[in-house]
Amino acid sequence: MITLENIHKIYELDHGKKLHALKGIDLHINKGEIFGVIGLSGAGKSTLIRIINMLELPTEGRVIIDGEDITSYREAKLRKVRQSIGMIFQQFNLLSSKTVFENVAFPLELDESLSKDQIKTRVHELLKMVELDDKSDVYPAQLSGGQKQRVGIARALATNPKILLCDEATSALDPKTTSSILKLLTTLRDKLNLTIVIITHQLEVIKECCDRVAVIDGGLISELGNTIDLFANPQKDLTKRLVSAVVRKDLNDLLEYTKLSDTYSEGSRAWFEVLFLGDKAEDPVIVEVAKELNVNVSILAGQINHIQNQPLGILVVAVKGDEELIRRAFDELEKRVYHVQLLGYEVEN
Repeated sequence: MITLENIHKIYELDHGKKLHALKGIDLHINKGEIFGVIGLSGAGKSTLIRIINMLELPTEGRVIIDGEDITSYREAKLRKVRQSIGMIFQQFNLLSSKTVFENVAFPLELDESLSKDQIKTRVHELLKMVELDDKSDVYPAQLSGGQKQRVGIARALATNPKILLCDEATSALDPKTTSSILKLLTTLRDKLNLTIVIITHQLEVIKECCDRVAVIDGGLISELGNTIDLFANPQKDLTKRLVSAVVRKDLNDLLEYTKLSDTYSEGSRAWFEVLFLGDKAEDPVIVEVAKELNVNVSILAGQINHIQNQPLGILVVAVKGDEELIRRAFDELEKRVYHVQLLGYEVEN
């Protein structure tokens, strides 16, 4: 559906300086998926999304939409392509002097082939789709942030796009409103067979609705994969830090104030981090291992997250015994769970 090939973007700055914002990006986004791009501020996320609809022209590389290389299109042809690509923004970008109806109608009024009745029908259809059919005559100043974003979504969908680009679309919203907007986007994806690209610095957004995700760092894609795999087994340091802040919030506090050693000493407990995925998150694995080896296993902390409705469980457990028993406990856990890691050995004060 969307293919980026060797995309570079270099900005010319003052005094002959240059900023290499994107450095050879290769990316393919499948039709009908919700694809997330996450990174820190200045990583190149917004530049990337604006290159997809050619609001920013790449310095080098190709942008291919539905099999068509649009990189060399002239402005008139690009305008036609952009009608199939909707976009929503962090600050909503609504016209404050126009009503909700008029804001949504605005892109339709640019199409001379549509009658007023056709526009009216389409706008009411869109407002019903985003659950704002009772706000037609209201002005943006009278709306909450979530309602404003719903208007933005309705307007972006007015021309029946195949692709919806979301540039930090939930960053200005509270967590509850963010969740409702993400659920709406997922519903619209399924109903309209949209391909959605979400740019965000919030991993919670990725966690809730994205099928796949790319991590961008310094203008490069540092990690790419299915969302559940990225959360369960991040590879790069940046991804590990981002994931840890979301799925290990409570565990990080525990580990920060606990002194662990890399070396076993007689009588010390071994601390393991145990990762459960899917159905295994509800299995009595710890009890099974404790019974089988007749070993004391203490659960020190735990957390369950849901990544696109799939449970991802993390436990920190302590096992007491000699080195051989601890090794056997590790092996038995490894057979039963997605991942197990030795964090270290408890140091007695």
